[in-house]
Amino acid sequence: MRPGKILLPVKPTYSAGNTRSGREFFIGELARKNNWTRGAEIGVRQGRTLYHLVQVLPQLHMYAVDKDISQFWSPQQQSKFGDRITVLSGISWEMAQQVPDASLDFYFIDAGHGYKSVIRDIDAWTPKIKPSGWFLGHDINFPAVNQAVRDRFPKFQVGSDNVWFVNPSGDYSQLKKL
Repeated sequence: MRPGKILLPVKPTYSAGNTRSGREFFIGELARKNNWTRGAEIGVRQGRTLYHLVQVLPQLHMYAVDKDISQFWSPQQQSKFGDRITVLSGISWEMAQQVPDASLDFYFIDAGHGYKSVIRDIDAWTPKIKPSGWFLGHDINFPAVNQAVRDRFPKFQVGSDNVWFVNPSGDYSQLKKL
């Protein structure tokens, strides 16, 4: 984060019930509770979240999306997870064209944090979600991210580590209300 960057105070509205607070643990618990088998992380950087998910959820196949995949994908990782991770290198909202509509249980957006970037990602990736799927993203405490999410999902919720999320059904019964 750049020095002097003003962040919004955001309190979580739900907990996944686990004691670890990182985004990878929150999303991992949601994925476990919902039996998710296919997802996408848009903006993987070094892969902390995605690698955790595929390590703890053996049934999960992930799309790893980033404009610079060099920090993420190595021959060692390809050897270990190659059949469970599809790497898409390029502009995040353009990469959505390579994923079939209504094929994902969830997405996790953590790419560009500018308003237009977040809107483009939400608009491009939302059709990829199954009717029962969830929308997730990171850094809801960034003003531009917050505004974009509010404009697309006025009833979003917040989990640990500034993860925003929406279950279109409105059913959050598997989570603990804070």
